[in-house]
Amino acid sequence: MHQADFGKRSQNRLCKVLYLLMKTISVLCLLAVLSGCFSETTYAPSLNLSYAVEPISLAEHVSGDWETLCVLGPYSDDVLAQEVLGFHWPLETNSSVWVNDGASLLIFIKNKSVQSYFEVSRRHYDFNYLDEQCINRDRAIFSRANGQVVVFTQL
Repeated sequence: MHQADFGKRSQNRLCKVLYLLMKTISVLCLLAVLSGCFSETTYAPSLNLSYAVEPISLAEHVSGDWETLCVLGPYSDDVLAQEVLGFHWPLETNSSVWVNDGASLLIFIKNKSVQSYFEVSRRHYDFNYLDEQCINRDRAIFSRANGQVVVFTQL
């Protein structure tokens, strides 16, 4: 009987160890799955134009000696940025527009180099009308169309 008790105790211990091992593995698997659900999103500096008097000349609101403005809308990615800009620029590392439909990205360029970039909320000014386009500095003047949020270039 003494041997039988020893066998049952060993079996109980083994069951407890296996149970704790399975529980630990389950928790680790759950943490691994959940960590994949949360990615760190980078937000570009924002450009608040809600106070600006129309028509808005971006040359007056964005400092520097940029020559060209390029607009990338929601869900733009690194590949599209390279196509539009004509050179590699890591949009996904510098902005949230690749996962955010609430903003457009304005990229200010000189000599194939990004001078500055800003996210603009589509709530106030929706630059999506100019998505995937580049505009010379002297033409970067905008107003709302018929009181709506869509913007257009003043020619």
